[in-house]
Amino acid sequence: MTSEDSLLARIQRHDPQALADVYDRYFDQIYRYLNYRLGEPDVAADLTGEVFLALVNALKVDKPPRVSLSGWLYSVARNLAADYIKEKYRTVPLDDDLAADDTMLTEQAYLAHLTPLLKKAVLQLTEEQQHVVALRFGQGLSLAETAQLLERSVGSVKALQHRALASLARFMPQEVDHE
Repeated sequence: MTSEDSLLARIQRHDPQALADVYDRYFDQIYRYLNYRLGEPDVAADLTGEVFLALVNALKVDKPPRVSLSGWLYSVARNLAADYIKEKYRTVPLDDDLAADDTMLTEQAYLAHLTPLLKKAVLQLTEEQQHVVALRFGQGLSLAETAQLLERSVGSVKALQHRALASLARFMPQEVDHE
């Protein structure tokens, strides 16, 4: 039995310490996922809290996660991010902490131009494709880890990722060129 399976079993038995253990184990991961998806640290922190509140509410009505604790948490985070994005269609500014010396000015200008285009292109993907891109590239999860979270086969995740990247290429304007 893996540590996640053990934690899931404790949650299902309403072990009082289990909720704190879930929070300690998954808070940073869920926060990073939401921050990657949204590009807004304060909103990501708020929504991360809502993910754990959803777990508390699910426990109150005796409907805890059944198969995968992390999969359930990421699924709630995905839905909250989708709802937030629907309410507020926007672009994410380039990070302020990039160095502004002469050697990087050209690269910064290119990234400043490319970042909003890429964010806009990502928002044109299906919700499922956005989720896979965020898990694979935002969280740095392997294909196997992503497949486990999504309760899919590795081949299915590979195909979904391939379609997402192909769609991104189609959605990016052709005039984006880095010379």
